[in-house]
Amino acid sequence: MNIIVKRVQQNKFFFILSVIICYSLISGCQKESEKDSSLKERSVVLEKSIPVTLIKPVQQDIDITLHAVGRIESLSSPIISGETNGKVISIHVDEGDAVKEGELLAILDDRLLEILQAQEKSEIKRIQILIENKKITLNRRTKLAKTKSISQDSVDETQTELSSFLAQETLLNNKLAAIQYKLDKTKIKSPINSTVVKRYISKGDYIKEDEHLFKLVSLSRLRIRLPVPENKVPSLSVGQSVLLSTPSSSQKTQAKISRLLPLINQKNKAIEIIIDIDNPGDWRPGATVLANIILEHFNNALLLPQQSIVKRPSGDVVYVYDGLSKTVKQRIIKTGNSITLENVTSETNPQTQSLIQIISGVKTSDQVVVNGASYLTDNAKVSLVIEQGR
Repeated sequence: MNIIVKRVQQNKFFFILSVIICYSLISGCQKESEKDSSLKERSVVLEKSIPVTLIKPVQQDIDITLHAVGRIESLSSPIISGETNGKVISIHVDEGDAVKEGELLAILDDRLLEILQAQEKSEIKRIQILIENKKITLNRRTKLAKTKSISQDSVDETQTELSSFLAQETLLNNKLAAIQYKLDKTKIKSPINSTVVKRYISKGDYIKEDEHLFKLVSLSRLRIRLPVPENKVPSLSVGQSVLLSTPSSSQKTQAKISRLLPLINQKNKAIEIIIDIDNPGDWRPGATVLANIILEHFNNALLLPQQSIVKRPSGDVVYVYDGLSKTVKQRIIKTGNSITLENVTSETNPQTQSLIQIISGVKTSDQVVVNGASYLTDNAKVSLVIEQGR
């Protein structure tokens, strides 16, 4: 009986051992299968091509510009001051009024000047009568002196008196002219077509010479002042084209540099550009002005997006697509200026694109990789996601 029990136990042991061995073998096979599958998947991944997008170089005329921000001034903004003393008896304009050249602004009391003018006129008439009498006397005495009826001294004395009266007449005429000048200045008039910016006086004020009365500003001719960094001076010259705009108006205008001031500002190290223009419409002195100064113009320039250009040890390169081999070829390029083009996709969603001017290394017919360029090497295999062309 004991022998039978031992054999049963041995059989159970061998059965369990067999099960363990079979399980180990099956697990090993599964792991090997998984390794083979993983290697196959990696091999497939390695064989996959790199997805890219393409674009052809943009060809168009471009302007290389310098951006500057300045201010608008009036080319003529006189302050009208009193040129004679007097009381203000009437004012004909107020701040904001547009006035024409010669238009009356205000009137001063001129009664005292009119009295002085009348006195001088009377005195001139008296002197003129004396002059006429002396001329008659001189003529008579000259004839008598020729017959020796009177002495020559008498003639000379009469001539001296006549000269004195003539001098007095000249003096009185000068005084009368001065009075007339002051009378004219009691009527304050605008010297230019302009707008009244400030009125300093009121009716009843007594003003003196050189006292401020009105400030005027002309809107027809404007002066633009633009500070430009000193390192840009070699690129600037009188007559250079400038595109001007201002936030206070929808009007834009093309102008030319009128002059370059000789001194460089020590605070901001900038030189000031002066541009004199006719008012494009509703521009106002004191407003900010935005300027694009055209430094250089290129006809039919080749342009590529910034992201298509990759830095490599050999220099700036692009990758040109080869349709036959489905690979890309590395091209070393020479770049020029950076520009920004505005691409208005909609009225509410304007977009800008940064482009680089290509001097050499690319043709207009080339298809250049844009997205994915930084992952490429020469002769890399690629697949096209989308092809952009112009």
